[in-house]
Amino acid sequence: MIIGIFSKLFFFFGLTFFVLFLYCLSKKRNILAISFSMLCLSICIFITAYAFELQGKSVGQIMFFIQAEYFGAPFMAGFWLLFAYKFHFKKSAPADIILFVMLVPCITLFLSVTNDYHHLIYTSLKLVKYDDYFIAHLGKGLWYYANILYSYSAQILGTVIFYRDWKAKGYHIKTQSFWIFAGSVWPVIFNLFYVTGISPMSLDFTPFGLGISAVFFYVAIFRYSFLQLQEIMKDVVFTAVGEGIMVIDNKNKLINYNQASRDILSWLDSSIEGIDISLFPEGKKIIEQIEPRFEIKVVKNQEEKYYEFKRYPLTDHQAVLGFIYFIKDISCQKQMVQTLRDIASNDPLTEVFNRLRLMEELDKELFRMKRYGERLSVLMIDIDHFKIVNDQYGYQAGNEVLKTLAQVCRNKIRKTDTIGRYGGEEFLIALPEATEDNACFVAECIRKTIEETAFLWEGKIIRITISIGIKTVSSCDQDINVGSLIQSASKALYIAKKNGQNQTINQAIK
Repeated sequence: MIIGIFSKLFFFFGLTFFVLFLYCLSKKRNILAISFSMLCLSICIFITAYAFELQGKSVGQIMFFIQAEYFGAPFMAGFWLLFAYKFHFKKSAPADIILFVMLVPCITLFLSVTNDYHHLIYTSLKLVKYDDYFIAHLGKGLWYYANILYSYSAQILGTVIFYRDWKAKGYHIKTQSFWIFAGSVWPVIFNLFYVTGISPMSLDFTPFGLGISAVFFYVAIFRYSFLQLQEIMKDVVFTAVGEGIMVIDNKNKLINYNQASRDILSWLDSSIEGIDISLFPEGKKIIEQIEPRFEIKVVKNQEEKYYEFKRYPLTDHQAVLGFIYFIKDISCQKQMVQTLRDIASNDPLTEVFNRLRLMEELDKELFRMKRYGERLSVLMIDIDHFKIVNDQYGYQAGNEVLKTLAQVCRNKIRKTDTIGRYGGEEFLIALPEATEDNACFVAECIRKTIEETAFLWEGKIIRITISIGIKTVSSCDQDINVGSLIQSASKALYIAKKNGQNQTINQAIK
């Protein structure tokens, strides 16, 4: 009597998984739907065939349905593992992995159909009658246990995948991975009773475990939208895209984030979900930004990295529920932009400002001087007899002289000062807030250093001198402009050249 109840219950379980199979087919746009539907179909075939086996009245009928079970039973573990693979990697397994996973089930099916010739699956069959029903007592062959080992391994590996995803989500039970994981453990538990031989009347209670699994699967699908397109797309976006993604609510509390954002903001962690991110320095910078698109500098391992943030509101009937941030590493772009700026602004030989950028900076300094009532001094520097250097030692030697002069000038001025190459061997230095005495002091330091410097080129010592013209202006000179300022410094330089070179001349304020 109890066997008849079991068989009817198993028919119901089979119908349950057939309904799941049909429902999954309707969700074919979901990347998990096909593998999950095939899993449900293989379970349905196994349970239904076993229910028919329990109803069998002869050896022929029972053996027919035992073989029918193998069109489903060995494939359950394979489809389960492929389903877990898709869930973890958010994409279908490659062909070689599919072939590897499904090879053992296919061999098992073939051996079950041809068992009479080799008895690798079952070595013997004995029917034991209980009331009006017959139970098959089967002697297990070598491949039967090989298939069991494969099935357990695949089942456990798939279960571990869902467990790890559940763990990554902070062990929250209101997650899809929890319900799939919780539903996956029961078939193995109930099957152990049958494999170890302690099952009453040698009944296979695996369908009971699968029936419990069905309950958990139904909850995952219909309560937590497991196969809804938007849910899987959300997982794909959060895990597959290269950009960081972070979600906060309208109270600045962390709701969700992906691994890419955690690689950027190391303080992101599941332990701070539901906590105001403004408690963290970088989180506070993010919250304080007004514009929907902004940049933030992050120092990681003593290296400066730049990230672009794009903020989009999450609304429901015009009410803002929170914000989603997309985070992109723009450090390379920043470096490229800076490189292009350097190329456009700097003299390639001496690595100081070129003439165009020099004029721009000088104009800014002159404007600042007039506005804030300060002083500005300009040094015009020229190498004495530079043509002789080129003629006697070559242009490469002349280039080394120019580079050394530029480096000496940089070493003698402040970071707030400006230096640029004005012409061939002419350099211009702007000294904000420098008086005539300050400017003369700096100019003499540069001139004397160059005079004492010995340039070694191809075993020969080269010595040079420079002449410097100085012009100092103050806010009283409101009519002066960049052109007249440079002209005055050039006049002072001309006097220095005319008076014998290797000297500094100051064009005093008239």
